[in-house]
Amino acid sequence: MRSPRSDGAAREPLRRLSGILQRLNVRLVLILASVALVALVVSGVALSQILPGYFADEAERRAETAANATLILVRNQAELLAREHPGWLLTPELRNTQLLQPVAQLAANVLAQGTVEITYADGSLAARAVPDAETDAALRGQGLQPDPGVEAQSVTDRLILAIGQSVPLKYTVRDVFTNRAATLQRVNGTLVGAGLAALAVSLFVGVLAARRLTGPLARLRRTSSSFAHGALDERAPAFGIVEVDELGQQFNVMADRLSESVHLLQADRDRLREFVADVSHELRTPIAALRAFTELQRDGEVDASTRREFLDRSTEQINRLEWMSTNLLDLSRIDAGIFPLDMRWGDLREPVRAVVEAHAELAEQRGVALTSAVPTSPVMLRFDQERIVQLLSNLVGNALKFTQRGGEVVVALRDEPGGAVLEVRDSGPGIPAAELPLVFDRFFRGTNVGEARASGSGLGLAIARSIVEMHAGTIDVTSMAGEGATFTVRLPRGTSEGQ
Repeated sequence: MRSPRSDGAAREPLRRLSGILQRLNVRLVLILASVALVALVVSGVALSQILPGYFADEAERRAETAANATLILVRNQAELLAREHPGWLLTPELRNTQLLQPVAQLAANVLAQGTVEITYADGSLAARAVPDAETDAALRGQGLQPDPGVEAQSVTDRLILAIGQSVPLKYTVRDVFTNRAATLQRVNGTLVGAGLAALAVSLFVGVLAARRLTGPLARLRRTSSSFAHGALDERAPAFGIVEVDELGQQFNVMADRLSESVHLLQADRDRLREFVADVSHELRTPIAALRAFTELQRDGEVDASTRREFLDRSTEQINRLEWMSTNLLDLSRIDAGIFPLDMRWGDLREPVRAVVEAHAELAEQRGVALTSAVPTSPVMLRFDQERIVQLLSNLVGNALKFTQRGGEVVVALRDEPGGAVLEVRDSGPGIPAAELPLVFDRFFRGTNVGEARASGSGLGLAIARSIVEMHAGTIDVTSMAGEGATFTVRLPRGTSEGQ
């Protein structure tokens, strides 16, 4: 059962991820809005610097053109009047009223659409005209306004009179009617509208982008939350976003590994419980026997022969406890990964012969023929001499135990290109097909009845399998009821003697 502290520790990363997602939403929206505002300000500043100057230059060019056009118009009108009325241009009054003022008014209304001034060389004013009321109203109706910042002058021109005299004149155009102010106002209004529209669009796109990005992350957070609360089969789906999919894949890999580790831990816990229960059960029998023998000798009167029988049986039970404790120690060392191996190159025929010779007396007592079949040439292999002897001893001892008098046990060795094959065959009662997958399990002793089953610890074959696996080999068993059993061990050779 998980403690509140562990639950809080498990939820803390989830709370942090939730806070990150919320901040990410806000930051994305603010970033996009900031980009829109910066773009608006930059464009506004750029236009405010460019447009006024552009319009001013255009207005000045227009005024300059109007001034030069007024000059030409005065020349043409002077020539026309000189031909029609000789002598009219003799006096300044006639020049101003009959020539310059009408031309200036025409230029103010049509050419310049602003104020036109004609001056003499000494700076005195010859004529001045502004757009008349009708023209002024028409221009203002078009949204035009006098621009006081616009002024242009023509070059000084000498007006030649009919009698051979000339008068120097200068033409100035100012306060031209332009739409610069209205245009700038419209541009500014357009910029403000465009800025507001861009800001609205950026906010909308920011929200969509934030949801697009943080939505999958939020789903991944919910998935991780479910996983943290015990739903070990929960996995992140595909989101359609490359970066988030990569993150989801990494989460799934982590979840798979963690789930596998949890399942392994659960399996180890279950095996440990079974192991403790089996050990308790196995230890109960010899302990009960020793207690019974001790109590009978303490409370009852037994003769010498009975006492000797009790002592012999007690010795058997003590030997069984010693054998079991040794096997349990070996298994615990194997499980802990500290089972030592002294891997050396050697002839595999030697441990086979040593085990057969060591069990020859036991085989003779049981009336079982124990033989070996080994090649005539050495079978070189890298192996731990002591552990291979232990492996063969377990297999041979197990075979002798279950083989009836008059039967046979054969230990065979074959040399193959990839390694060596060890076989231990017996002519015992065999193993039922349903029990073959269980024979290497700890404390499994099959359904055979009788003294053979009662005398075993159920650990020998489990230790044998562990030894073979530590040598990177495999062990199998084949059997048919009534035809004995064959245990086959395959050990790899290795690559070189220096391995």
